[in-house]
Amino acid sequence: MIRSNLLLGALCALLLPTLGCDLVNVTDTESISGRGAKAFDPYQSSNSGAIRLSLTMYNGCASMPNGQVVPKNSAPMPGYPDTCETPYAMDGVQLPQLPPGQLTIIANTDYFLNQFAVTDTRVNVHKSYAQLPDVLRWITTESRFKALDWRGVGQVEDDWLFYESIPGVSQDHWYNVILFDNANWRKVKDDELVVEVLDAEGVVRGSQKYLRSELLASSSNVGHSRFGWQAERIMPPTYPNEKVIRELPEVAGYPPEPPIFRTIARLDLFGSTNPFKTLRVPDLRGDGAIRVTWTQMPNDPFYFPVTFVSQQDLPLSCFDEAGNPVQCGFGIDPNVRFVSPNPGNIYQPGDVVNGFIDLRDDKGNRLHPQDLLPSGSDVVTGQANGLLSLVQPYLDRTTEVDMIPIFTVVGPLQQLRTRGNPYNPEHFMSDPAPYAAVSETATTTLSTAEFTQKWSTRVARRLPPKAEAGTYMALLKWNRYFAGERFVKLKPHFFQVGTEERTTYPGRVGNCQICHRGVLSLDNLRHGLSVDHIEGCKGCHSHGTARGLTIQGFIHKVHVKSPRYPADRSDCTMCHLTRESTLRPSLDLCSSCHPSVHGDEFFASRFNGAVEPTRFGNCAQSCHGDTAPAGHILPEN
Repeated sequence: MIRSNLLLGALCALLLPTLGCDLVNVTDTESISGRGAKAFDPYQSSNSGAIRLSLTMYNGCASMPNGQVVPKNSAPMPGYPDTCETPYAMDGVQLPQLPPGQLTIIANTDYFLNQFAVTDTRVNVHKSYAQLPDVLRWITTESRFKALDWRGVGQVEDDWLFYESIPGVSQDHWYNVILFDNANWRKVKDDELVVEVLDAEGVVRGSQKYLRSELLASSSNVGHSRFGWQAERIMPPTYPNEKVIRELPEVAGYPPEPPIFRTIARLDLFGSTNPFKTLRVPDLRGDGAIRVTWTQMPNDPFYFPVTFVSQQDLPLSCFDEAGNPVQCGFGIDPNVRFVSPNPGNIYQPGDVVNGFIDLRDDKGNRLHPQDLLPSGSDVVTGQANGLLSLVQPYLDRTTEVDMIPIFTVVGPLQQLRTRGNPYNPEHFMSDPAPYAAVSETATTTLSTAEFTQKWSTRVARRLPPKAEAGTYMALLKWNRYFAGERFVKLKPHFFQVGTEERTTYPGRVGNCQICHRGVLSLDNLRHGLSVDHIEGCKGCHSHGTARGLTIQGFIHKVHVKSPRYPADRSDCTMCHLTRESTLRPSLDLCSSCHPSVHGDEFFASRFNGAVEPTRFGNCAQSCHGDTAPAGHILPEN
């Protein structure tokens, strides 16, 4: 519930101190409670750079989200490694060697910095809780970030994530994630990233300065910046504060699953709040570099080897409407073309929903042949026009999750709600299906036909025999990394089942547009889904998601623990539009803000997912259905 326009102005001032609130039109529906917002699309603005520049580094070398690393070229780059370690490595499994990648930058083009991510990792070096002091020592004195001011650092999180079993592949298991934060360097407000374009001789040919505060997201809770340690594939603790690694037992029909231990130091700044601040790439060709100097580490700049090309020199690897080869543009527009169903264009319960995926760039060119999507091999070798798919080793080693394409069907919209009781029926239609380059379910390399085969653009999902009537939604998300730009877009596509009457979301949550508008619109952040469809997030982040990513727990954790969130954390009316939507608390939800819910009284319940009580429900059913937890401001109705 928004009480005045003064509050709106205060929120805007806090979120955009360097921009003010008059850069885009934020009137009408954006200034009232409920749902609705105007997005700012840099591709449609003549006043800003159109290209989101993403610069990522893994263990000292420039890397790309398909797993390829970029070797140094002829441009001078002091300290750049002669050999690069690839993040394309699955622990305990021998994977094929990837060819080196090439970070192509288009000449005579304006970019703006949208992501700067540097990851240092060590795998199976620190193998016990007794070595946590060594973890912190490595982060603060040996990692790429050793020059920062680490005074004040301490442990801020000790979380457990559950991974469901995959028959014949992996047992039920847990991850224990321990994070450190609150160092002095994190509290600096005026530090800058100086981004420079260097030619083959190392001469600066263009530069721009960005405040670190101008990049919106750096939260560890969404896989961005994190400094810590995690133990994977282990058993849960048997009592509070147990600090013993309990290995998975040997089970017939499952391969051996020894624990994996990861130490990670990762800085990931993502989401420009000022796309008007552009970096001009001049008319260069061939080798060069981009140098990023962080004012908190002035003597240790970051180099990214690049190859400058002109737009006209790009290969003819995309396709026009007639199927003719053409040069690719930036961006990605994911669409699904449905096969016409029964008479009246209305599906009936039990029907198969057939569709065809169609991925286009910002010029309307198709990024793939009409009937085929790229194989996993195409993706990891850079032969997919920048299209990405799940590269599980890269995700494991960098915590970078925005590479996973998803297609799922959910509905009916009026029933989309998270379950406060795990035994209530679930209304979601189909499990999200990623197109995997290296499947997380695989115990061996997918070097067979499964890895090298191209995927059909056809998708099909059968509706349940008792599907309720209403409007249903197919969600399609795809990711792309092309010529320095990382882009993700999630689009909803709607169809009718059993009725011509359109139905819509329950309308229990909203108000996202109060903060997420203009340059900070959800279209420009994370999955690229419009705020108008915020309840569609339940389609993937449902109760059934076991990895700590239930929408109710995840959204709370992201915002409550973010220093950018400007409102009162106890005011539920900020996001909840109905009182009923606040009266379904669970251990999973409440612990996202309160790590010790009722102390250790319900400790064992955190690790129960299939029996009473569970971490997903029962708080509302047992105690808090009529009497809400104290200290929260709830909607009146």
